[in-house]
Amino acid sequence: MLTRVWQILAVLGVLTGLAYAAFISRSLGFACAVGSSLFLIWFVIAGHLVDRGEAPRALSSVNAVVEALIPWAFLVAVTASKGAEYALGSWVPPFLFCSGIVSQVARLRLWGPAILGLSGALAYPVTYWLFVVERLPPSARDFLLNQPATQHVRSVTLAVSGLIGTLLVLGLHAVIVGAEGAARERELGGKFRIVREHSVGATGVVYEGEYCPEGGFARRVAIRRFHPHVAEHADLMDGFKQAADIGARLVHPNIVQVEDFMRADGAYFLVLEWVEGASLDALTRTARATGQGLAPEVVAYVGLELLAGLAHAHAGALGEDGRPLGELHRDLCPDCLLVSGAGEVKIGGFAVARTLRDFNRVSEGHIGYMPPERASGVVDVRGDLYSAGAILWELLLGRRRAPGESSRPSELRGDLPPTWDAFFARALSDVPEARAESAMELMSLLAAVPRRDASATRAELAALVGHVRASQAARTGAYNPL
Repeated sequence: MLTRVWQILAVLGVLTGLAYAAFISRSLGFACAVGSSLFLIWFVIAGHLVDRGEAPRALSSVNAVVEALIPWAFLVAVTASKGAEYALGSWVPPFLFCSGIVSQVARLRLWGPAILGLSGALAYPVTYWLFVVERLPPSARDFLLNQPATQHVRSVTLAVSGLIGTLLVLGLHAVIVGAEGAARERELGGKFRIVREHSVGATGVVYEGEYCPEGGFARRVAIRRFHPHVAEHADLMDGFKQAADIGARLVHPNIVQVEDFMRADGAYFLVLEWVEGASLDALTRTARATGQGLAPEVVAYVGLELLAGLAHAHAGALGEDGRPLGELHRDLCPDCLLVSGAGEVKIGGFAVARTLRDFNRVSEGHIGYMPPERASGVVDVRGDLYSAGAILWELLLGRRRAPGESSRPSELRGDLPPTWDAFFARALSDVPEARAESAMELMSLLAAVPRRDASATRAELAALVGHVRASQAARTGAYNPL
């Protein structure tokens, strides 16, 4: 969302610069327009990576550096085009600095505003002494606005502004924690109870909870409490409710069950089945780390479980009218697949994830798992089957399949029989018409590959999940149940 704000500001900067060039100052206008264009290109690239779910870990740090440089890049541009005296009195660099502070506060980054303020307190005097002061005419150097002492005061002001921003984030954190603590103390709808916080995301806080009706028994559930700034969008909450209604009809062992969607104490909650285990993304990282992939028998087991869930969503689940729902996932990727500690594979994100994407107006699918025809807006069952095939390819071969790649798996891994080639030929064809027409068809192809007893393979997968969880515990000091 904030990337979009920076994109809008950059576009306004380009338009304002061009208008300024046309009617007031050609040099200054073009300088600002060029600078705004460069930053616009960066924020478009960053936004594209975030939307696609392909943002590298370093993107956040690089983006912070870019945001910190914006005010002082414009200070240099204004100095070069209109002179140092004009630049020191310009409102543009301070406005851009304040925008950066507001951006960090809006993201609730505790030390972001302070770091931005301190970097500005260092960058501003460096820019002044290395680039601006030598361009001041002698007659202007005695003006109070242009004197070195004034610039030192400005630097201190920048640092203090950043610290104030960090204090504001601390206050917001306290308010949010207080609200969440109050929510934990109360039962929801008379049948759910919040036990402890699990994680905090962009849309809400996920808690480990309990389903505890009057009968007295209890079982664990995952409860997502939407942040107030998300819940204030009535159309988004209506979309989540409709999506939850659909998700509740997808009752299958290989699909994460939607338990409820409710409003309580002025907040909105989505209740899901609790899955104790690890995401399939953690297993794909393990496969990539080895560079060899997982055991073919394990991949075949995962594939059959995944395709069984898709078959139910595509053709097995029925609506109120008794007709198949025909629900598509549209965004299958390893991160939305969960593997329990018992080796069960479950698909998450049906309908609910699509609601959020529709609201944010971002495209569906993750690069690397998205079928080629999605770029032209074609959405059908075969797209989900392509994504499932791409996930299994990565698990089997320890790397993502390159777009348009024609290599056969048996050529890339010596212990694979040709039956795997037949499966992927029907799953990953770039031509939709050449793909399998249903998940059941792919299941029949996958059933032909050599496999061990299902219970033994499930135990092997469960052991792998246990290894991943142990690694998480070693890094964080605690297990990370999903």
